[in-house]
Parts: sequence; C-alpha cells; structure tokens
Amino acid sequence: RILTLLHALGDPQKRGHYIHVTGTNGKGSAANAIAHILEASGLSVGLYTSPFIMRFNERMMIDHQPIPDAELVKAVAVGQQALTQLRQATPDFGVTEFEFITALAFWYFDQKQVDLAVIEVGIGGDTDSTNVITPVVSVLTEVALDHQKLLGDTITEIATHKAGIIKPHVPVVTGNLVPDADAVVAAKVAATASTWLRFDRDFSVPKARLHGWGQRLTYADKDGELTDIDIPLVGDYQQRNIAIAIQTAKVYAFATNWPLRSQEIRQGLAASRWPARLEKLSDEPLIVIDGAHNPDGIKGLIAALHQLFKQPVTVIAGILADKDYHTMADALT
Repeated sequence: RILTLLHALGDPQKRGHYIHVTGTNGKGSAANAIAHILEASGLSVGLYTSPFIMRFNERMMIDHQPIPDAELVKAVAVGQQALTQLRQATPDFGVTEFEFITALAFWYFDQKQVDLAVIEVGIGGDTDSTNVITPVVSVLTEVALDHQKLLGDTITEIATHKAGIIKPHVPVVTGNLVPDADAVVAAKVAATASTWLRFDRDFSVPKARLHGWGQRLTYADKDGELTDIDIPLVGDYQQRNIAIAIQTAKVYAFATNWPLRSQEIRQGLAASRWPARLEKLSDEPLIVIDGAHNPDGIKGLIAALHQLFKQPVTVIAGILADKDYHTMADALT
C-alpha cells in the first residue's frame, strides 16, 4: 500500500541517502544522536521518529527543527490529493495512519532536498512501512521482548523481523545482541554479504562516568580512541546508543566520502538531548521522566536510578494494558 502511495507522490524514497534504524529499545536515542553528529559536520539531515512527545510536528524534522505547521498542512494536502486520485482508480484503496505519515515524511525530505534522512522504524523492520529504502547504513540497537502480538513471542522471531532492514551489501551496525538475536543477524549478514559492526566487538566505550546530568565517555574502534565526549543523557544503556551513533556516522561518512572530524562528533553529541529519556524536568522538587515501556527498558531504568540516587525515590507509572505490566510493576516495587 505504501509503495503505491509513494509512487503517486513521485517515489521520493528513491532519491537521497538514508540511514535506517531499528531496535526494541534505544532506536530513537541512536537516531537522534546520528542526526546530531552529521548535522554538526555540515550536512542537512532529515529525522523521522515516532511517537512525538509534545507536538505532532516532531515526527519529521530537518536539522532538528520540526516541520512548520504550514509545511505540514501542505504535505497533508498533497498526500490527500494522491489518495483521492488512487481511490478514483481503486475505490477501496486505503492506507494506515502510519503509512500515510511515513509517505509524507519521505515527500517532505525530498522536497527540501536534505543531504540524508535518518529513518526510525515504527515496529519490527521487515514489514514496517519505512522498509521501502536502500540505506547507506542499517542500524539495530537491541532486541528484547515487546510488541509480541505483532512480532512473535520469542527473541528469534522478533530479531528476524528487525533484521529485515538489512539489505544486500549494506553495512549494518548493531548493539551487543543476546545470543538468539546474534544468530539471526549473523545468518542475515551472511545471506546479504553485508559488513557487520557490533558493539563490544568492533567498537566500544572503555571509559564513562557521570558528568552533571549527563556522562563523559571515551569511544574506541580500530581507528583509536575519541576521548572527552560529553552527552546530556544519563543511563549506562545510552553509552551503547551513543557508540552505535558514532560508528554509524563514521561508516556513513566513509561510504559517501564526507569528511567527519572528531570535534564535530563531540559537538553533535553535546547537543543530543532527547525528551523523556531520563529527562530532568526540575531540581526543586527533583522530577525525572522516562518512557521505558517494556521489561528490558524498565531494567535499564532501574539500573540508572540506582546509579543516580542513593535515597529512595517515588515512582509514578502508567502502563498500557497490552504491555507486560505485571513484570514491569513487580520490578519497580
């Protein structure tokens, strides 16, 4: 369906460069950091993510500026016109809300002629509406249990869906995956003759410490170490996300012959705030919000809370009914 709509819009997804990002947790943080790094290097970068936190316009940004209201209205009108034309030929043709928004994002980025767009998967990978591109780099942050009704009840099933964004001869950057997910990615990489770069094997964070409400870390890969990287994000899991972002940006720069300097990586990451990821809202009283919504995410949240606070904390939690709320609530108490 989305390919039909995109074709009616002029196939905008076939033009430009892309970085495609999936993962159970961390994909938004990684996509955001990748975009910040490449923006700091002088590129114009589109960023497509979901869900939004404050305003719908956050779903599609260029250089971290949400789409203006007037541009969004224009995009919706163009998309609606394309749908109307398609329905004249096929009266029962329709798309989901996510398919429609995704198509508009590709159209918007193409209209603004961004240098590249970082595209975050909605759910899974292989059957996701975003999986209509051949990216310069594919990214898989992590595989854990979530969205089981759509993706399956096992790590192997979920990993198979997520590995669906790996394309022939396109390098893939991943986190340090659990064994079942690792096996799925290894098989997919072999089948597609792709280059695989994995956290804690090909690149790492050998040093990290809290630095205010953030972290200062060292990144390492075959090229050496990059020290004194400041990020405005807390939680050990963000070290993995940031390392993935650095490696991905380096792979993209190499593949496109784009100069990427160490200071630009530092500059981009220093600006890589990302709402509702252990975000501090106030000091007096100290209020922190986080969007963890599956058992693995809650595990990371709890570890971060123990690291940040030595005294007891009060937790106010809201969990959707289709989530594993029993496991998450038990972990939080």
